[in-house]
Amino acid sequence: MTMNYEPKKIESKWQDFWENEKIYRFDKNSNKEIYSIDNPPRYASGALHLGHATHYTHIDFIARYKRMRGYNVFFPLCFDVNGMPIEVNVEKTHNIRMRDVDRQKFIELCEEFANSKIDTMKLQFKILGESMDPSIYYQTDSPEYRRITQLTFLDAVEKGMVYRGKHPVNWCPRCGTAIAESEIVYVNSKTDLYYIRFDSDAGDIVIATTRPELIPACLFIAYNPADRRYEGYENKRARIPIFNREVPIIADDLVDMDFGTGMEMVCSIGDRNDLKLIKKHNFEIITSIDEQGRLTDIAGEFSGMPAHEARKEIVKRLRSENRIVKVEKIDHNVGTCWRCGTPLEIVNKEQWFIRTIDFKERILEIANEIKWYPEFMKKRLEEWVKGLEWDWVVSRQRYFATPIPAWICPEGHITYASKEDLLKRSSYIDPTVEKPPVEKCQVCGKPLKGVDEVFDTWVDSSISPLYNAFLYRDEEMFRRLYPMSLRPQAHDIIRTWAFYTIIRCNIATGEKPWNDIFIDGHILAENGRPMHASWGNVVDPLKIIEEFGTDPFRYFAATCTLGEDTPFRRRELVHGKKLLNKLWNVANFVEMYVREKQDRSPEDPMDLWILSEFSETLEKVTNLMDQYRYDRAIREIDEFFWHVFADHYIEMIKYRVKDDKGTQYALYNVYLGIVKMYAPFLPHITEEIYHRIFSRYEKGISIHLEKWPDSYEKRYLEEGRIVKDIIASVRRYKIERGLSSLNSVIIITPMAKSIQMSGETIKGALSIREIGIYEIGDVKEIIVEARPVLQKLGPLLRDSLNKFLDKIRSTPPEKLLNGIEFNEIYIGPENFEFRKTYMFEGSEVDLINSNNFSIIIKK
Repeated sequence: MTMNYEPKKIESKWQDFWENEKIYRFDKNSNKEIYSIDNPPRYASGALHLGHATHYTHIDFIARYKRMRGYNVFFPLCFDVNGMPIEVNVEKTHNIRMRDVDRQKFIELCEEFANSKIDTMKLQFKILGESMDPSIYYQTDSPEYRRITQLTFLDAVEKGMVYRGKHPVNWCPRCGTAIAESEIVYVNSKTDLYYIRFDSDAGDIVIATTRPELIPACLFIAYNPADRRYEGYENKRARIPIFNREVPIIADDLVDMDFGTGMEMVCSIGDRNDLKLIKKHNFEIITSIDEQGRLTDIAGEFSGMPAHEARKEIVKRLRSENRIVKVEKIDHNVGTCWRCGTPLEIVNKEQWFIRTIDFKERILEIANEIKWYPEFMKKRLEEWVKGLEWDWVVSRQRYFATPIPAWICPEGHITYASKEDLLKRSSYIDPTVEKPPVEKCQVCGKPLKGVDEVFDTWVDSSISPLYNAFLYRDEEMFRRLYPMSLRPQAHDIIRTWAFYTIIRCNIATGEKPWNDIFIDGHILAENGRPMHASWGNVVDPLKIIEEFGTDPFRYFAATCTLGEDTPFRRRELVHGKKLLNKLWNVANFVEMYVREKQDRSPEDPMDLWILSEFSETLEKVTNLMDQYRYDRAIREIDEFFWHVFADHYIEMIKYRVKDDKGTQYALYNVYLGIVKMYAPFLPHITEEIYHRIFSRYEKGISIHLEKWPDSYEKRYLEEGRIVKDIIASVRRYKIERGLSSLNSVIIITPMAKSIQMSGETIKGALSIREIGIYEIGDVKEIIVEARPVLQKLGPLLRDSLNKFLDKIRSTPPEKLLNGIEFNEIYIGPENFEFRKTYMFEGSEVDLINSNNFSIIIKK
């Protein structure tokens, strides 16, 4: 081996090897127990940020670990290729608007954009050392995947879980589509709160609103009946400024007395509270803002204006009519589109829904059947579910996604695709270009038109466990794979991907989707802030890998605690690189002495000790990895490898390893075990070391197909730790004094009999000519000097200091150990620095004291 580890020369070699040798293939024909990972399909944008790289590496730790534990691991390479993000990118790339382009042409542009990114993303995964399996590859826009999306939807239709209806929905005017509750991003911003004067039968009233442009849509005025300021206002009427339309004044306890003036205008549709009040008092919803975000005809001269422009014009008119009482700046949470950031409107529109509100308890039951790592993340799902108010709107008014497999007649009667026919096909149904299963509507006889809406991308993503488990494709595989073993994901999509997957899988199977779910955090900038390009603090993981190598990056990833947002720490990359060099240097040492695999069991107590220490570490690491605590697992391995095996064991065997077959056995097996434990984290260097030293004896093709280490009987553990500490203490003594050898060392310890057999190891490791190990020994401590601490004595004695110093010159130093009286002042021993020496058997010696032993070193 070369003296220093060179990642660039080694990492690409093994990445090609794993790919060419198909090391990570899932074997459908194997009888091994399956461990299946519902791998998050990476979105086909091409960009790789630090969070992606870290998160997928965390998943890879588990996949590699489970393979070594003997599982047949199902870990698919996959990409999410649907929905608005790709459409928005295409619009920007080609400087077009979706609705200005032929539907099929726009879909082709989306496919070209996504597919142009996928090869780059595959290469990025390869560079990261991810062990995903291309033999079970999928992408969510494939004909087969979309077919399964449609089949599970039709199954939900059969079970009464789907309906189409006119209902208020969150709407993005920029993207021109409905947005589910879970996709809303709330942005806190400074907003103007306008206090507007209305006329009424009870006198002037002032109403505070952030949206004066909704005045033309005001249906009634409301106040809280507990608000004494408005006693006598109920059943009176108010007049809308500018539009001079009368509306009733209603008392309702849903009104917040503390907001504004406590008097509220209820508009169609301002916010969700408005909707509750409109529904409660049986008012008809009118459309005030259209799908393009413009005011409708009810706004009169302001109709057709974008909402933000209409606000300015209406405020200008209100000012001219002296209706603006005052304006305040307030912090206001504005719901925005998750993709483009446009403020959302609530519009009343025909949409497709999957029932969720009536099944909240069942969702929570399933959540409790799943093991959450960390456990507290389950609370986020529970709080989201309990707060839900609307069913899941699953339709989107876009092009690039799975089509809704249905046709509608002019009367609104729905004809769904035939599930039986779809089961026989290899591709999905596109009702915009395909004929319906019947010629005319079976209810009214009128012609049918294909639905041109598509599914929300979460409708596709939420069936990933069903698709991975071969639902509708292979019944036997479905029984073996479902529920899946693990869903790994980030905490910000608990309310989307985790939530929707539980819903969809419950409808399809009545069961949980996975046994375990682990929730990852985000990677932050070094100062703890989120990373944003506009802040200039984004870290490119590929540049990190170019500088340090993949394994040091993976080491950084391993130090990130599951479920926590972690600041990027460059020091962990530096430490990771040092670790690789240490592993490499130890490999050089092992290679010098391992010329064959030894079968001879060790007899030396310290060889038994290192096997026991290894077993203790192995048990801890295994338990931690089973709980997805890779951050603590890597620390345990580090502690053992660096501070027990390398710093102590190797140093104590150097003098005898060449000729001791038992020591060679321990050295070989413990180092192989260390390399195996590191393999899930540091796959490249461990593969290189395995092939350079171990593969010829182990007869394996790859360390990543090797069995996880076995433990050994724990023998001489406590005694070995005492010997290790003794050797470490004497080594420090020698280094501090620049000594290469010692003449005579006496060890006094209650465990003398137990460690007697290690006397030769202590002698050999420390170059000691004579050694004695006893249970008791008489060492005398002699105080040879008591040096006064003037910084303490000066303020205490002031002018008497010199007299005191004269007095103690003739005082034996040992008498000062208990303090001394001077001029009626007690001078305690803390005012002196005592220099001691030790005597043993009439000779002056050095003494090293510890809780478990004393070491006497003869001069």
